[in-house]
Amino acid sequence: MRVTFMLPFVLAAAPALAQPAPVAPAPPAPVAAGSCNVNIVRAPDPVRQTIEHWLANEHCTLALQVRIIPTEGGLYLLATDDRGRVRERIVPDAQSAGVLIASWAADDGLGGAAPPPGVADAGGPPVAPPAPPPPMAPPVGYGPSTGYGPSAGANGAYGGPPPSWNAMSFHAPGQYGPNDELPPPPVVEHPKKLLSLAAGFGANSSGGLRLELELWNKSDWIIGASAGLTGSSLDVYDYNANDYYNANVTDFTLAMTLGRTARWGDWYLRGNAGAGIMMSSMTLDHYNYQTYATTSGSGSEASAYIEAGLYLGHSIGSSKVWEIEAGPVLWYSKQDWYLSDSNMTMYRDAGNAMFLLGLRHGL
Repeated sequence: MRVTFMLPFVLAAAPALAQPAPVAPAPPAPVAAGSCNVNIVRAPDPVRQTIEHWLANEHCTLALQVRIIPTEGGLYLLATDDRGRVRERIVPDAQSAGVLIASWAADDGLGGAAPPPGVADAGGPPVAPPAPPPPMAPPVGYGPSTGYGPSAGANGAYGGPPPSWNAMSFHAPGQYGPNDELPPPPVVEHPKKLLSLAAGFGANSSGGLRLELELWNKSDWIIGASAGLTGSSLDVYDYNANDYYNANVTDFTLAMTLGRTARWGDWYLRGNAGAGIMMSSMTLDHYNYQTYATTSGSGSEASAYIEAGLYLGHSIGSSKVWEIEAGPVLWYSKQDWYLSDSNMTMYRDAGNAMFLLGLRHGL
């Protein structure tokens, strides 16, 4: 009875004893020194090649899975090692990425890895998951296209740039938004000094030319020089002596002028006055009605000269280099001509009023 009772018990326990005991999971095998187990899951090809070049000569102790994403400011690196630790960093270029990933694989303490969520360091409490990095703030006065200019208002992207900032300078060509404010065009200044050339006709002359050069300009007060050339004719009758004189005179003038210009946009009003010298040459024909005698003579005379002018003008074109103007010029000179053939003196009050039309060009 005793043997019979024990035998079933032993036989029943035997199958249980024959099963193998469960094996505890083995820890991840360390990477052999001198080789690198780095799986680059995602990366641009040029960056991948640079990283592989750096890993070729590295002695690695950790296996890594790496993702590399181009982002604003450089390359975003995200790496997970065989211990579950996560590393992430933004580097400026592929060389920096290669150096950093090689240091992570070598576990040389440069990576700053964080343990996975809920996993405790040896001898310490569970470590909280790392906080996500704060979003990168844009530079001062910079934001998306919808945040530029007064059209975005006070609630534009990142609060809107300061009013003095020119948003358009940060756009690539062809990247202007429909609501962007274009910068104002540059202001084109009127020339400070100009050269004038005019032609016209006068009350006591057959016509003339005038040249003006502005030498100095201070707050639109202008000192300049003028030169003029006119032609005129003069008829004189001496009824007592039955004499008739016909004089053809050419006058050349040089003067220094002082004037002022007032501007309203592209319109202007310019006035000046001057004093100088008049040099005249005359050809005189004489005819006597009693003797029917005809004589001719010529001569020259220099005398003091004064002038005054007033012009209304307007700029031509957007460059404002050219201007057109028109207005009257008055001048006067008194001359005494001695007629040697008759021992007489002829007095000439050389006053004239001319209307001129001319062009001016900035210097």
